[in-house]
Amino acid sequence: MNAREQILQRIGTALGRAETGATQTVADQPAAVTERLQGARRSTLPKVGDDLVETAIANMESVLMSVVRLQTQDNCVDAVQDYLASQGIDGAATGAVTVAPALSSIAWPSSYRCGPATGEEQVSITPCLAAVAETGSVVTASGPQTPAGLNFLPETHITVLYESQIVQYVDDIFSFIREFDTLPRAINLVTGPSRTADIEQTLEIGAHGPRRMHVLLIAGEPA
Repeated sequence: MNAREQILQRIGTALGRAETGATQTVADQPAAVTERLQGARRSTLPKVGDDLVETAIANMESVLMSVVRLQTQDNCVDAVQDYLASQGIDGAATGAVTVAPALSSIAWPSSYRCGPATGEEQVSITPCLAAVAETGSVVTASGPQTPAGLNFLPETHITVLYESQIVQYVDDIFSFIREFDTLPRAINLVTGPSRTADIEQTLEIGAHGPRRMHVLLIAGEPA
């Protein structure tokens, strides 16, 4: 028995789970793991308005995210171009905008690049897994179709969200993710542009992430 096994055995004994054989993994005891996950009690939850969409929008705007409501995915291109123009960003410049591969089916302008972040783009456009009405957070997952760098490297992050993806509480996200066949390597909950007030209590936007976050909120649910 090596040092690691000895430590685990002592912990197991202290917890009343004396070692009876080889160390068990989650795969060895799926029923026990499932029972524990399903039986987990929730902490006290705050009151969230009945209209999740309006609550989410209000909380997003309270953390300096801007939101525009659209009827269909087809409206995304015009909405992005209008937003970039309002911010003085030349989206037609080569390499200025990078789109996540998951959104490549949309007819973006030819100047927009599709792929992972290069660190040179000014703007990224990504999908998201969900949004949380309670906090106004946007939930993203890493993967080949949704490169995580696009959420953090550009100064302007635009995300595509459908109304059906809005959940009440942060807790709801974990139940949702457990239903995936394959878990993403990373899940990020992003609540507004990056900021800090560490130095002299002066608020600095874009300290370690985007300076601007813009949400394209589409009616209905994704295809």
